[in-house]
Amino acid sequence: MKKFAALVTAFAAAFLCLSFFSGCSAGIGYTLESAEDGSRYYVARASGYTSFMSGELEIPAEYGEGEQKFPVKAIAAQGFSGTKLKKITIPASVETIGVAAFSYNNSLEEVTFAQGSTIKEIGWGAFGYCRSLAAVNIPETVETVDGMAFAYCESLKTLDLPGLKNINFRAFEGCSALEEIILPQTLLQIGAYAFYNCTSLGGIVLPDSLRDEVSEGGEISPAVGFAAFHTCTSLKYAAVGAGIVSIEEGVFGYCTSLERVYLPSGLKRIKGALFSNDGSFVCGHAFHNDGALTEVHFAGGEEEWAAVEIDDVPYSGGSTEFNNGALKMARKIFNSVYADK
Repeated sequence: MKKFAALVTAFAAAFLCLSFFSGCSAGIGYTLESAEDGSRYYVARASGYTSFMSGELEIPAEYGEGEQKFPVKAIAAQGFSGTKLKKITIPASVETIGVAAFSYNNSLEEVTFAQGSTIKEIGWGAFGYCRSLAAVNIPETVETVDGMAFAYCESLKTLDLPGLKNINFRAFEGCSALEEIILPQTLLQIGAYAFYNCTSLGGIVLPDSLRDEVSEGGEISPAVGFAAFHTCTSLKYAAVGAGIVSIEEGVFGYCTSLERVYLPSGLKRIKGALFSNDGSFVCGHAFHNDGALTEVHFAGGEEEWAAVEIDDVPYSGGSTEFNNGALKMARKIFNSVYADK
C-alpha cells in the first residue's frame, strides 16, 4: 500500500511539472566566482528540471542586487545541455562558454550573441548535437571554434566566420546541411576531421593565411589536419591556398563528386594512408576514391609538378582500396589558379 501511494505521489508530481510549468521549478542558477584580478562575476547554469525547459531563454548580462550585483561572464560546462529550448540569447557580458554548455538541445533552432559581444572562443562541444540549430551569429571577436563545437548540427546551412583563426578537431563534423562556408583570410589552422561528413558542402576555398610550418630539418607541421574534408560527398571543387606545402592523409578522401582541385605552386607532398602507432588503419590517401576528379589546376609549371612527392602506395581495407590514383589520372592544367580566391 505504501509503495502504491509513493507511485501515485511521484506520478502526480510529474503531472504537475508538465501541466503548470515547462520546467517544474526550472530556471537559471548562478554561482559567484572571483577572477585573478579580484573582480567578481557569476557563472550561469540551468537549475531544476532542466529537461522540461522550453521556449526562449535570454540570459541576463547582470545578476544580483546591491553589493552582490555582478556581470554574468561565464556559462558553466553542460550548463544548459539537454533542454527543449528553441532560442537562446547570450549577453555581451559572457566571455567563456564551458564544455558542452548547450549540447544535445535537439529543439534549439536559433542562437543569438548580443551586440557588443567580445567572446573569443566557442568552447569544446558547446553546441554539439543541436540537430535543429539553423541560425547562429558568431561574433567577429571569436578567434577559435573548439573541438566538436558544432558537431552534428544537422540543420546549419551557412556560416559566416569573420576574424576566425582556429577551427579545431571535428568542430563541424556531421553538419550535413552545410552548403556554404566562407573561410576568412585570418584563418591559421583547421583541425583533423573538422568538416568530416559535411555531405552538402558544394565547394571550399582554403585561404592563403593557412600556412604549413616547415622546420630547418624539413619536418612539416600542417595547417590543415588529416581528413579535414573527408566524405564531403557533394564537394565539386576545392582550392588550396598558397601557404600549404603538404596535403595530409584523407583531407579530400571520399569526396566522390570532386571534379576540380586547385593546388599551389609551393606544394611539396600529397600523403597516402594514415596508420596509428600500433599499426592500425586510420584513414586513406589524400584523394582516395575521388572517382569524379577530372582536372588538377596547378599554379606552377610541369617541372614543379613533377617534383611534388605523391604517395600512391595502395592500401586495401576490406572491399575498398585506398590510393591517390584519381589525382594522378586527372588532366593537369599548369600555371592555373582559382579565379575567385
